[in-house]
Amino acid sequence: MKQSTTKKKLMALLLALCMVFGTSVTAFAGNGPTSGEKSYAWVRLYSSERNEEGDPVKSNVLYSNSGTADTVEGAVYDKSTNTITLTNYNCPDMLLSTNEMGDDLKLRLIGENHIQSLVVWGFGWGGNLEIIGDGSLTVNENKKDFFALRFIAEGTQGLLKVGAEATLTAYKGTPAENGEAYSAAFLGSTSSTVPFQGNLEAALTMTPDSGVEGEYAVSETVIYEESYPDTTWQLATKDNDGKLYGIYFFEDDEYSGGQTDVYELVKLDGLPSGNEYLAVVVSQTDGVAWPEGYTKDPEGKTLDAKISFKQAMTLLQKDGETFYWGSDKIEFPPEGGAGTPWYSVYKGITDKMEIVNSWGDKEEAVIAVPVEGMRNLTKDHKAIPEGYSQVMKKTGTFSYFCTNDVIKSVPVKDPVEPTPTPGDEGKIKDLTYSDTGVSISLTNGVPEGAKLYADTMATESVLESKPELKEELPGLLTVYQITVKDADGKTVEVKNNPMTVKIPMTDQLKGYKYYQAVYIGDELERFDAVVEGDYLVFETTHLSQCAILGSNTPFETSENPTDPSKPADPTKPNPNPIPSEDKLVLADNSKASVDYDNALIFIKPEKTTGVTLGELESQFAGLDISPDDTFLVPNGFKFTYGNTQYTVIIKGDVNFDGRITAVDARIILRIAAKLETADEITTYAADINSDSKVTAKEARSVLRFAAKLSTSIE
Repeated sequence: MKQSTTKKKLMALLLALCMVFGTSVTAFAGNGPTSGEKSYAWVRLYSSERNEEGDPVKSNVLYSNSGTADTVEGAVYDKSTNTITLTNYNCPDMLLSTNEMGDDLKLRLIGENHIQSLVVWGFGWGGNLEIIGDGSLTVNENKKDFFALRFIAEGTQGLLKVGAEATLTAYKGTPAENGEAYSAAFLGSTSSTVPFQGNLEAALTMTPDSGVEGEYAVSETVIYEESYPDTTWQLATKDNDGKLYGIYFFEDDEYSGGQTDVYELVKLDGLPSGNEYLAVVVSQTDGVAWPEGYTKDPEGKTLDAKISFKQAMTLLQKDGETFYWGSDKIEFPPEGGAGTPWYSVYKGITDKMEIVNSWGDKEEAVIAVPVEGMRNLTKDHKAIPEGYSQVMKKTGTFSYFCTNDVIKSVPVKDPVEPTPTPGDEGKIKDLTYSDTGVSISLTNGVPEGAKLYADTMATESVLESKPELKEELPGLLTVYQITVKDADGKTVEVKNNPMTVKIPMTDQLKGYKYYQAVYIGDELERFDAVVEGDYLVFETTHLSQCAILGSNTPFETSENPTDPSKPADPTKPNPNPIPSEDKLVLADNSKASVDYDNALIFIKPEKTTGVTLGELESQFAGLDISPDDTFLVPNGFKFTYGNTQYTVIIKGDVNFDGRITAVDARIILRIAAKLETADEITTYAADINSDSKVTAKEARSVLRFAAKLSTSIE
């Protein structure tokens, strides 16, 4: 089914991370807002109307980790209880948004309250919200927003729970240009059922693709021959390892102290150039000196070979064979400006080989060449050639789009005692142990007066008494002793009685993708358990000592997912020294930096709206690229100066739209978690502090800058 534009944008936002959180990123699921240097927890009220700079015309912060908070009539946040309170807050043009506020966040309603939209971000920490109090909240009554409720779970549960005394009314908005609007959307939730609890007047209606597990295209690191002229390499060997190496020196000049490159010369058949060897990078170090450990060819022999380039390519299959879909030539407009890549089908010509990237991490890669007749087919990366299929991987997360014109959850009326099932008079079917919150729902009742007991046991004592269980119970989280006792304290035998067991999702249990309940007896009995709302649930027919296991890979017969690929290291795009007449000269007070060896320009934006072409030109003396000074420069923008093509790296802009937003932060977090490979341009932009590493700290820095909680990206 074809997805509409609005939904695609939301799913792209989700996959920009998660996929961080879609590819079964471990959610840290905690209570209360995040804290510390890397925290970006906040509660905000802001208007949908924007000024010329793209900022909300009106914005108030109720809480932020920095300590900033505004006084707002009718709205307040209490950190001690992690509760937002709205008291007759009548602002139907304001959005209420939260981020990283934990799974125990509450919204207390007093009187009648009106807002335009409710937005809750999980960001891998916790994205639940419970609405409490006996007041009411009306959302999107003016239908300005085509989403009234948005829960962007980002690898957390993202549950909305409406309390028994509260009233919630949420209206589907005016359709966008594509005709699409929703009353509620839950994105990237780990829940396989709709993460909504409340006393609904009418059942939620969903789009057909709601509740379908997300998936994404698998990519792998591919090495291929670049189109640059051949490089003449001085031949060398190393420690009799049987490999041939090439050494190349960039002589020092007024701009740098030179560089020494070491490449492995791999002998191959079928290279596009017709060459016999391909140069694969081993190391690139500052200075000009023969590399230690390498022995120069005694006859001083040289060899001409092209350098290779590395790229994360989409994995394809056709007739049982593996292929790759990646960029090839770059087409530049005659007037200059950013180039557009064409895409080709590649075929591997080697087995996977282990390489070491510039960060010192090992990764696997395959050397591939374009398939004859399948080169430079399209500029659209999504236009997979007919006959080829993408290799897809499940994310472990689900999204739901509610199409009700109005969602209304109303207070629960006093319950009416149900009529007992014939034969069950005097028996009870639902039991809860208040100390731990464990409950069971039986098909056949037990005598009235019976009580459930479900105490936790020390896992150490269980394993000490049965050492063989250590191997049988990988991922052991806790153990419960579950029994039913009658009014006299005697154990009631419960067997052959189908029942549902619900165990509260404590902090100890949270953060895993898969769960099992294992009954410990003479033989182990295993039951798949699933997260439903605030509980871990499984079905059984009897009670026993029960171990709970957690894992981020499937148990037993499930096929274990492969580990996500590691990020690609930044391969240098221009191996040839830049002529002195082509070297740009930095202007006074310029805040740009230039890697002259590789024709790279690095700029940290000073505002979230990015860098214009005029601002780029002002960083250099005499640079005039185009008369359109207002053009927004995206990451990877290329222009020619003299005979040299420069590439501009906009720090933080990893989705190549020229702006710095929360989407960029989430992509960087995904790269930092090594759940996604990144090409060299993306990696340069994600590496904010230029230390050849991409970490969560950089994702946080970009998010803080995007949220205007910081004036610079550091």
